[in-house]
Amino acid sequence: MRTFLKEKALVLNEMRDEVFHHFPQADIEAAVARLLVEVKGIKKIPYDLITDTLLGVLSKTETYNVMTTLLELEKKVKHDPELLASMKDSGYNLHRTIAMSICGMYGSGASSLFGFLDCKFRFFFPNKRPKSFVSKGVCALVASTASVVISEKVKEDYTQRNLTLLDSRGVSLDDIVDIVDMLQRPYSPDLERKVCEQHVLAVLRKQQTYHAVQLAIKIDAGVENNEFSKQYNHIVGSDEGLFGVDESIATAIPLMYGTIALTNFGYLDKAKIGIIKELDSDHTGGKCNTFVDDLVCGLVAAACGRLAHNNISTFNKPTD
Repeated sequence: MRTFLKEKALVLNEMRDEVFHHFPQADIEAAVARLLVEVKGIKKIPYDLITDTLLGVLSKTETYNVMTTLLELEKKVKHDPELLASMKDSGYNLHRTIAMSICGMYGSGASSLFGFLDCKFRFFFPNKRPKSFVSKGVCALVASTASVVISEKVKEDYTQRNLTLLDSRGVSLDDIVDIVDMLQRPYSPDLERKVCEQHVLAVLRKQQTYHAVQLAIKIDAGVENNEFSKQYNHIVGSDEGLFGVDESIATAIPLMYGTIALTNFGYLDKAKIGIIKELDSDHTGGKCNTFVDDLVCGLVAAACGRLAHNNISTFNKPTD
């Protein structure tokens, strides 16, 4: 089955126009500017930066999928009394859950901004209904755009620092690229390995990736050096089945690239391919790879997600 992404530019423009029909672009941009003032005290942000950033958020495939779902549900609820009755319940949260998938791509900061905006919705959009599906989507757009504007101040390239840290645990760039290539080949048989490497490096460039890599490796090394309590050293060192903090830290990376990347992470965590399997099974000399094996899963999953969002695959389903 061929992918819809061949018409990506067209469908994205249609979605964007529909969003702006419900919430004019100028109103969304004004909300971003106001949010930056309210939360960060940032007052001198050029509006062209806000415009470019908002359109960038709207150009993501994940954003398209989420906003299209919310827009379709907005139409459906008008003719579905059962759904409308559920939405009127004060505990109804599914519209938030769907919308926050967009924020996930921009880190925990975007999610925090979403919460603030959601609570003070009338302050930002006094003439709009806060409980509609589209309203929650717009909250996510505003929060994500503001988060990107804030992070624009961080211009450092963390690639080499990440590669050095990974190398200290026996993980090379080629090890990661090998798995990305293996996972993407069934979708694009003619894919060049260099493209896979470019997407891995793009993931490694991010500050949020560095924070996850650094912390994961520090915990593994700390367990090896008995820096923590006896109980904690035992739990992490033996990689107990119900211990999930390693996955929590690792998923911070694929979350930046949408739910597709997160799905890839779950697969890799179970399949244990390539260097991931080697790390998971290596306990020689008291070595602890509890966090780093999941970290590599996260890096591979993120690179696959980024590649999927930025390249037109030959096939929507694997060829074999």
